[in-house]
Amino acid sequence: MNPKFNDKEYWSKYYDKLLAIGKPTEPSPFAKYLIENNIIKPYQLAIELGCGNGRDAIFFSKNNIKVIAIDQCKNTTTILNQLENIESFPADFTELPPLDKEINVVYSRFTMHSIAEVEENNTLKWVFDNLENKGLICIEVRTTKDPLCGKGIDKGNNVWFYNNHHRRFVSANNFRNKLLQIGFKISLFEENNGFAPHKDEDPIVLRVIASKK
Repeated sequence: MNPKFNDKEYWSKYYDKLLAIGKPTEPSPFAKYLIENNIIKPYQLAIELGCGNGRDAIFFSKNNIKVIAIDQCKNTTTILNQLENIESFPADFTELPPLDKEINVVYSRFTMHSIAEVEENNTLKWVFDNLENKGLICIEVRTTKDPLCGKGIDKGNNVWFYNNHHRRFVSANNFRNKLLQIGFKISLFEENNGFAPHKDEDPIVLRVIASKK
């Protein structure tokens, strides 16, 4: 078991820099994939766990999706909360209370590897308990096949401290088994490159779409 990662200061400064220059505003390839393939549909309610600077939340909202965007960094949520179709607030998404809303989709891109495994377990259970029947969880996460895995300071349990913050590289097989044990039905499960190209990098990541039976 790993303790909670104390990276809030790092991410607050990181997003301060992005907000200062107004970039990036282009949605992620995963967000585009979900919209272009009608996986997330207009007028649904989607919760984003760890929205960062809000580029995907904004993209979803412009496609007539109601978004609840959660992030530990208040500098981003304050801005997003002023936008149409977005409700945003600062919080640790691993410690959310039960919600009284009918949630259609939970979206997490590059955030599950930023939390300890015990927090991941709690979050996935929370997602299952709060999704509507047939509701979806859509995840992209770094795995042990990522080129960054093994760089920096080894914190144990596939956690590495590199570039001043933590990453926990997920075992794809373990993650699949965890979802199935909780009760999710997996419709897409692919570990590959081509999902998250950035500049001259094209890391292997895991893309998952699963539903509450």
